[in-house]
Amino acid sequence: MTDHPTRLADFMARARLTDPELGRRADTSKQQIFKLRKGERKMSREWAERLAPHLGVTWPELMEGDWRLAPAPQSGLPPALHPSISIPEYDLAEADGKSPVEKLTVLAHWTLPHEMVRAHAGEGAELGFVRVSDDAMTPDYLPTDRVLIDFAHKVASPAGVYLLWDGAGIALRQLEPLVGSTPATVRVSATSKRYSPYERPADALGIIGKVVGKWSWT
Repeated sequence: MTDHPTRLADFMARARLTDPELGRRADTSKQQIFKLRKGERKMSREWAERLAPHLGVTWPELMEGDWRLAPAPQSGLPPALHPSISIPEYDLAEADGKSPVEKLTVLAHWTLPHEMVRAHAGEGAELGFVRVSDDAMTPDYLPTDRVLIDFAHKVASPAGVYLLWDGAGIALRQLEPLVGSTPATVRVSATSKRYSPYERPADALGIIGKVVGKWSWT
């Protein structure tokens, strides 16, 4: 995890710059660049203005901390420059199904290899981790699991597990579009037998995002 996630690693990878080389160009040490790249030191405006000209970007771009997926970097980079993305973990305790996810409290940031995430989420995905809060989807999703959500995916297609507002709270549920139904209808179910399935018009579902992965302890 990093305390101050930025896009510096991605921009360095695209410019094919190592820590020592960027440090030399920006008249600073490789140790300072390493701390900024890893998020151990905050990317201030002063640092951003100092580094941006050597990366071919503007200083605001360098300060964005944008964790959304970016185009794939060039291949053939040394292991130290394999870019990563920082993905926020959101607190759903105050979620009401109406406020945008960006308004939720960020509990932490997960740093994952860029290419690993790209294999499971397409361009334009807006990713975030949340903690499973109930047992409706056990044993597939346990209350201790963290699930990775694509908040840009708000349509119940294809069938899969989604995060939605069910009228009472935020919940994980299996959604299955009913082929040929008019109006378009979706079957909502859980893996636990304690929860009965039901059907809802597609446009009445409060879909927050689609599950694209999870982290579980063994």
